Formats: sequence, C-alpha cells, structure tokens
Amino acid sequence: MKSIRALTFDLDNTLWETDLTILKAEDAMAAHLRHLSPPAWMAEFGLDTFRAVRQKIVEEQPTIAHNLTVVRRKTLVRWFENQGATLSIAEELASEGFRIFYEERQKVEPYPDTVETLEILAKTYPLAAITNGNADLMAMPLGQYFQFSLQSQHFPKPKPDPVMFEEALKRLAIQPNQCLHIGDDIEHDVMGANRLGIRTVWFNTRAQVPEDDVPADHTITNLKQLLTILRSPD
Repeated sequence: MKSIRALTFDLDNTLWETDLTILKAEDAMAAHLRHLSPPAWMAEFGLDTFRAVRQKIVEEQPTIAHNLTVVRRKTLVRWFENQGATLSIAEELASEGFRIFYEERQKVEPYPDTVETLEILAKTYPLAAITNGNADLMAMPLGQYFQFSLQSQHFPKPKPDPVMFEEALKRLAIQPNQCLHIGDDIEHDVMGANRLGIRTVWFNTRAQVPEDDVPADHTITNLKQLLTILRSPD
C-alpha cells in the first residue's frame, strides 16, 4: 500500500483488552472509597448500582455522554449526594475515586505482538490514536510509538462523527486516502473513517462472525497482520 503515509488506531479493544482493565479499575476505586467514607454510604455500591446512577446522569445530560471522565465524576458526586453527603464532601470523594480509577485504567496489557508491531510500523509511518475512551496513551509505554492521541472528551462528538478523523488528518498533513485507520468497532471505526475516504482495517479482536458484510478494506485478527497488508499493492 504505497499510497499510505500514516496510520491511525483506535485504542480500547484494538491495542489491548479493555473490559478486564476497567473491572480492575472499578474494584480499586470502590475499595478506596470504602476506606474513605462511612460504611453505610458504600453498602449498596456495586457495578450495577453505579451504572444505574450513571445512566440517569447520561439521560439528564446527553451532551456529555461521550465525555467519560465528566460522566464518571458526576456519577460519583450523585451517588454520594444520594447517600446524604454534602456537595463539597461528595465532590471530594468523587475526585479521590476518579483519581484511583484513572490510575488503574492506564494499566493495560497489550495484545500479543502489539508492541513489536508498533515498533516496526513507527520506523516507517507516523502513528496516531483516535479514541472514544479516556485512556491516556501518551502516558503509557506504548505512547512512545505515537505522534499524538485524540480523545473524544476533547471534541464536540465522538466517533463515528468525522471531527476527530479530520483533526488527525490535519495534524498528520495528509489526505484521507493516504491514511489507514485500524479499529475494532465497525460503526465507530470502519464506517466513521470510510465516510471521509480513509482506508480501513477492521481488527476483529474477538473473531466475531458478523451478520453483514464488513465494509473495511481489510480484516485482521492479530496486529502483526498489518505488516503484510502494508507490503501489498494498492
């Protein structure tokens, strides 16, 4: 693919498995908050009860739904207010809870061959990340291979909206057909990038069998397969 001049990547479930990382971060956050607050305030705190409060926050303020940092903080504040905490105490506990969650959320385990593949790719192509999550890639060891990482919380809308793709193209100083985007989500990554004329690779992380044809240019199940794709003719 001689016309490709840069690569953009999704992060969660593309470079690493996200679900287990999030669950561990949730557990660490809850344990920390139990240590800081009265037992009654955390007695019914759990994944399902927390998500129920978060859903109410998103329903009340749909414009912040893509800003996972703000949503989590507001959810924690609401939780503690519902338990009888004052706003100032609720905000203090929310800040502490989010701090622990965010620290743990960055402790990702890359998929097999990811580090080696990125190291090879970065020698030839500028690499960038475009994520709807709030992982801080540039603070991770993997960040050394990337020029920058764009998070949806810093933009008006998340993928598949074109705004982050357009910003990445602008920063990379390339045309859409000179970019290859790699991601696990067919709607957000493949279809979002396709609408701008960006070429796409669907990372079928979990070896799914889709009901419909996948509109990606290529499909992979291991990041190392990118090396073969990029050596192929356009």
